[in-house]
Amino acid sequence: MTAHFKLMRKIAMAVPVLLLAAACSNQNGASVRSTSPVPQALIAEMQAKGMARSAPILVRIYKKESELELWKQTSSGRYALLKSYPVCRWSGQLGPKKSEGDRQVPEGFYAVSMSSLNPNSQYYLSFDIGYPNSFDRQLGRAGGNIMVHGSCSSRGCFAMTDKQVAEIYAVAREALQGGQASFQVQSLPFRMTPENMARNRRNPNIGFWQNLKEGTDNFEVTKQTVKVDVCKGRYVFNGNGGTDCGIAPASQNVAAAVYEKRRGDDAKVTALVASGTKAVNYIYQDGGSNPVFTARAVDQSAVPGKDRPFSYSRVDVTEVALNDAGAPATEADANAAHRVTYAAAESLLYSEAAVARKPIKGVADPKAVAKRQEAVYARLMGSKFQAPMPQKPLAMTVAAAPVSSSAPASQLVASAAPEGQPFYARWLGFAPTEQPASPVTAIKVDPIQTGTVPDTKPKQGKAKTLTPGKPMMAATALPAAQMAELPPAITNPPTEQPFYKRWLGLGGEQGATATN
Repeated sequence: MTAHFKLMRKIAMAVPVLLLAAACSNQNGASVRSTSPVPQALIAEMQAKGMARSAPILVRIYKKESELELWKQTSSGRYALLKSYPVCRWSGQLGPKKSEGDRQVPEGFYAVSMSSLNPNSQYYLSFDIGYPNSFDRQLGRAGGNIMVHGSCSSRGCFAMTDKQVAEIYAVAREALQGGQASFQVQSLPFRMTPENMARNRRNPNIGFWQNLKEGTDNFEVTKQTVKVDVCKGRYVFNGNGGTDCGIAPASQNVAAAVYEKRRGDDAKVTALVASGTKAVNYIYQDGGSNPVFTARAVDQSAVPGKDRPFSYSRVDVTEVALNDAGAPATEADANAAHRVTYAAAESLLYSEAAVARKPIKGVADPKAVAKRQEAVYARLMGSKFQAPMPQKPLAMTVAAAPVSSSAPASQLVASAAPEGQPFYARWLGFAPTEQPASPVTAIKVDPIQTGTVPDTKPKQGKAKTLTPGKPMMAATALPAAQMAELPPAITNPPTEQPFYKRWLGLGGEQGATATN
């Protein structure tokens, strides 16, 4: 009994030691990643551009272009671009983050300190960009833990490859260890060029984006970290425009230079609009990815925390042209907007169910998706979602010339165009698609014949007499040249489908599938 007790005590004492060793092993594994040196090739690039390894940095991220830029201070005191990285994945849509679980990647100006770096991230390495900041909190926006991380998988974050994030992390670590208190992250919807501002001029977020452009203009003029304040729900950059809140411009010269840049860009936007640049909305099913990743293979069995293969091989964006009122410019654009917002709403439902650990099996309930689509459409298009209208009966008429025994050898047979229908009835699939106006096509057919025709089974050489006044249609083959003008016959007519599958383009029995 005594020997047994001693053995049990030794085992009990050994367990904590083994657990501590395992914990140290995991920590060391993370430590190896987080302390990896800056690659020699990047150090050589710094030296060529007059940058010290410990010099301050700044990060700019563009969602639409899916690019992350790493800027570093040169010996002149101004920042210069060190390197650009393609973003593997970001989720949501263009526009700011407003609530927890909306899958949106924030847009704005944020600060990253040493405490924001996470060497033990389950996504290889990461740093928290600092959402929500004082601007977001003033507007009541919620959520948090928005990262730049590895593993190439995103749910509200900017996902890079493990190799990329290790390099960015190393440069950031050395800058912070070199004395930089925090580095600025400028998270932007797209490059704030006159061309992009002109094309996105009808987007519901254009006012917010114009405010962000004030910050990027300040950076473009100074090539310095922009001083950020908040005044009455707006960003104030370098003190410009903050007089209502007692914020004075940091420099009158900078303010004047920013004003001149903005005036020049506004003139370019005006010229682009006058030359016919169309307004558009870019709508995603769920976020974007840099084109360099479109040819990569998908590996859904890969595990986060390792240098996993790329999880996304294709990301499509729908471009919806808008009219002057901000509504879809054509029926095709309206159809595309409804189709992609349905897909976006479905993605949100799948994501929310997965987060709640109640994954949806199979196809999501169309009624639940349609209900969520109303909010998604209003947020992305800036207008209320319009439900389909009941189908209007289609009146069809056939016009034919009077027929008699002395009729000419050809007749003109034409069908009348459908009566006027509301456009939404057509693009939602409740009525045949309207055909473009075109001249009526004349088709030559044999005339209606009356009188007598030989009986198929004549008896004693007699002919069958037709009843007077009851003409009979005699079908005969058309010449080959005229047959070519006819539309092809439908050999396999489609089976009846629920209306939502027809106007969403889901087709047959194939339902919408879940995406990450």
